Amino acid sequence: MKTFSHQFLKGKPLEDRQYQYNISKACLEQSTLVILPTGMGKTVIALRVILERLEYGQILLMAPTKPLAEQHSEFFRNFLDAEVSLFTGAIPPESRKPLWKSTKVIVSTPQVVSKDIENGRITLEDFSLVIFDEAHRAVGNYAYVSIGNHYHSVAKNHLAIGMTASPGSSKSEIIRLCRDLGISAVENRDDSDPDVVAYIQPIKTRWVKVGMPDSVRHVANQLRSLQDYLCGKLYKQGFLERPRKISTTMLLKAGKNLQFKYMQTKPNTPPQIFNLMTTQAMAMKIAHAILTVETQGITQFLDYSSRINNEAKAKKKSSRANKWLSSNPDWKIAVEIAKANKSDNPKLNRLIELIDLQIQSGSNRFIVFAEIRYTASIIVEKLSEISNAKPVRFVGQGSREGDKGMTQKQQKDVLDRFRNGEFNILVATSVGEEGLDIPSTDIVIFFEPVSSAIRLIQRRGRTGRNRPGEVFIFVSEESRDEAALWSSRGKEQRMHSLFSAGRIEIDLPTSDELLVPKTSSNDSKNSVQTRFKTD
Repeated sequence: MKTFSHQFLKGKPLEDRQYQYNISKACLEQSTLVILPTGMGKTVIALRVILERLEYGQILLMAPTKPLAEQHSEFFRNFLDAEVSLFTGAIPPESRKPLWKSTKVIVSTPQVVSKDIENGRITLEDFSLVIFDEAHRAVGNYAYVSIGNHYHSVAKNHLAIGMTASPGSSKSEIIRLCRDLGISAVENRDDSDPDVVAYIQPIKTRWVKVGMPDSVRHVANQLRSLQDYLCGKLYKQGFLERPRKISTTMLLKAGKNLQFKYMQTKPNTPPQIFNLMTTQAMAMKIAHAILTVETQGITQFLDYSSRINNEAKAKKKSSRANKWLSSNPDWKIAVEIAKANKSDNPKLNRLIELIDLQIQSGSNRFIVFAEIRYTASIIVEKLSEISNAKPVRFVGQGSREGDKGMTQKQQKDVLDRFRNGEFNILVATSVGEEGLDIPSTDIVIFFEPVSSAIRLIQRRGRTGRNRPGEVFIFVSEESRDEAALWSSRGKEQRMHSLFSAGRIEIDLPTSDELLVPKTSSNDSKNSVQTRFKTD
């Protein structure tokens, strides 16, 4: 194995991969967005650039979660012959202030950096390199955006790197991300690039289609009748278009229009507007109920309806929407149909069959992704009945009624035990998609498809790192599962076609422009060419 060395590099030798060298060299020439499949060593590329920039000033690397920041800091402490400090919300601001000036390499969560800049505890003026891990997070009010603008406006020796496996599926998304982070070039690699192909393990993706039971169809049809009634009210008042099929996007748009109307008319808002806002909220809840019963099963729908009923009875949490639904005859009929036809989700039965077969065939490490915590709990319960199956639930930190979240310490403990083989099936919600050091697995299973290309790529990247992997995506036929599947596939295909399109131009704002509200500029010196594909 060929390795590389450097005066600031310590610890065990690191493999010298040609594509990592090529990308790091490009990053040193100009601020760059690095797009690379999960598990291909984006952190090593960051390390190589850091080694070359250490002598020019301080270094800042940000990661979106505390566990990921801790992971990066440990890696750099093992390989960098320089002081490395870790900043998270657990470190008091007054303790961070002197370290900002004295520490050569700082690893931090972006929220900490943003607050310290806002409160005048730090300026990134003297930083020679700023790295944004999971750069696709730079959307809207996320801290990456303000930090990127600040750094580009004040830095004496500006160089920024964004790292991601999934930047977005449209040209506008990529341009916006680059502009917000002060980036002017893109280095993209996928499994077809000649300098990467030797390190890529093949991943097979299969779709497991599951028929919709008649009982589920009856419940969903009953709920749709109620949804049509509510949406008719929104349509008559001009807040909803009359479509063939009501989508969540349409309902969200109606909610925004109603909110706008409310802001326009307050404090004399007509009662009708408040009634329509309640109607929209009820329609959203029914849309979620339809999605739940079609993609998760009757048991999960009954759990959802039970929570609505309980919240309707609670004085503090009660809402007009919950009260109306819990007492509505059509809603009650849907619940009674579900109770009379309570049975295992056919998806669940197919999942048990699949994992049992795969274990018998020699596979020994799985990740099962589920959108709903309650579903994850049921999956763990059912998989525990399989011989040699050792499943464990893995969820986020947030808690809700009857379901306490996991602390970061608990998450780390579960992952360590999964890594050591004490558990062989990790049943995770979206918390397992990014930001945590989850070991590579033999098989990744989607209990339901996701509509986001970013989430699809992040999940799939949990397998195929050191050896060939497999991905199974479960799809309930005639449900929104099918739409989600085609949506994510289409977005990913558009992303790949975007990168093969050659060149686009990005008007990178000047430092002066960043200090004032957004304006347009026709100055040709601000027009830079972004390479979406390099040889």
